Amino acid sequence: MKHLTWMLCFLCMLAVQVSAQSASAANNNDAEKEAVKNVIKQTFKAMITADTVLLKSCFAPGAIMQVIQNQKDSVIVRTNRAADFITNIGKQQPGSLDERSFDEIIYIDRELATAWAPYTFHRNGVFSHKGIDSFQFVKLKEGWKIQYLIYNMYQ
Repeated sequence: MKHLTWMLCFLCMLAVQVSAQSASAANNNDAEKEAVKNVIKQTFKAMITADTVLLKSCFAPGAIMQVIQNQKDSVIVRTNRAADFITNIGKQQPGSLDERSFDEIIYIDRELATAWAPYTFHRNGVFSHKGIDSFQFVKLKEGWKIQYLIYNMYQ
């Protein structure tokens, strides 16, 4: 009986330890998800303000962007460098490009994160289109950065 009591005590302590570690990991993961979501918010803030310095800080070096477009009977995927996108944003009037994401779903494993973000896009205050942004993030020493972005667009 004495051994059974000790064993039960040990198992209870082990369960408490595992539960505490799980809670800690969940809290860390929540903080990481918020950090990833913040990069998305900063990207859209940079777009609406035409701030190329802020926008560049959201992307990893060599980042790639792709857009999926439906044209008549085919689907076309165009590829651009993030650097070209950043240059183009710098040529816009502040306030002219307003992208808004919502209901983001974020998954993280170590230094890799994925975000699925429905969005609406407004040009000069008028609805233009909507779609899904699919982000791939990498955690560099500076923090989370967009390495790859593919998105679609439709009315």
